[in-house]
Amino acid sequence: MDDAHPPVRPVRRPAMYLRCHPYDTREAEYVRTAMEMLAVRLGLPFPEVYADHGRSARGPLPALENLLRAAEQGWTDVVLVPGPFVFSLDDRVAAATVARLARAGCEVVETPGRVVRPVDRFLGGVPAALSG
Repeated sequence: MDDAHPPVRPVRRPAMYLRCHPYDTREAEYVRTAMEMLAVRLGLPFPEVYADHGRSARGPLPALENLLRAAEQGWTDVVLVPGPFVFSLDDRVAAATVARLARAGCEVVETPGRVVRPVDRFLGGVPAALSG
């Protein structure tokens, strides 16, 4: 007799990591919303948020350290990011962080395309990501 129930897939435990430096409230909220929408498109539960807004990658990143610990302890298994640059602007350091998450059993998922808040032409605002 065939089982009428489809196989049960394990529940994914998503997180997102965000770092907006210099900190821009509107840019940070825009990127966070984009990550939430990505989670919905992927059929994931609402992700836990880890954010080091306003912090340079050269200094301590406490939220990133907390995320790495959560991954290594099995509390999360997928990490949503706008790109590996959030870990560091140094490609080697960013790649090492992605590799560390992978060794912990995490899939790192980047948004397709670049996440940048549209320029507000009427108010003359420029997103932080475009302002150099």
